Amino acid sequence: MSLVVVVLAVALVLGWLGGGTLSRLGEVVLHRRRLVLLALLAQLLGTVVGGPVFPVGLVVSACLVTAFLAVNRGLRGTGLVALGLLANALVVGANGAMPVSRDAAARAGVVDPVVSQDLRHEPAGGSTWLPWLGDVVAMPLPVRPEVVSPGDVLVAAGLAQLVVAGMLVRRVRLPVDRQGSPRRPLPPVPRAAPPYPGAQPSTKEDPMAKRGRKRRARKKSAANHGKRPNA
Repeated sequence: MSLVVVVLAVALVLGWLGGGTLSRLGEVVLHRRRLVLLALLAQLLGTVVGGPVFPVGLVVSACLVTAFLAVNRGLRGTGLVALGLLANALVVGANGAMPVSRDAAARAGVVDPVVSQDLRHEPAGGSTWLPWLGDVVAMPLPVRPEVVSPGDVLVAAGLAQLVVAGMLVRRVRLPVDRQGSPRRPLPPVPRAAPPYPGAQPSTKEDPMAKRGRKRRARKKSAANHGKRPNA
């Protein structure tokens, strides 16, 4: 899709101009990545088999990707991508193929959808369900003009936001020790369990801690011996 490629290229440039790097983008943590693989397999199966299997595969693929984006909803742009995929799946599931507007195709300068032999698209007509969600947005790009749907626009915008945010967000780095390994905070020391159920935890001070405090007090008094106290 030419629109997605152009938008992602612009997003990379904006992220770089804002001080972002590709290394930060590679540090983005994604959960349940197997859902994306299953979505690709479902869409590939629908494309290869064709016929009524194509819209079913596209709907299943969109649902799997939406579930993946819901798990990673903390990342910016995932909401737009999920909304765009659901819009495309809805119009394809209702019509069996993506309806294409003749007027939009003429404005973009692409081949008439009736002449093309793409089974994934069909010309929009009076019996088309949800025609406003079909390919109605003309994109007269210089190299490869195309007609896209509002869902494609949402997907491209969400991916661009995800790329820019991933390049600009700074990760929190832990302090390192002399060997260069991250220094992590020590876990809290648990309190001693009561001797029997229902008993209150002991509030007595540890004898070792009391002895250490007395030793520090003696050292401090010895260090200040003979000195004039502060006024």
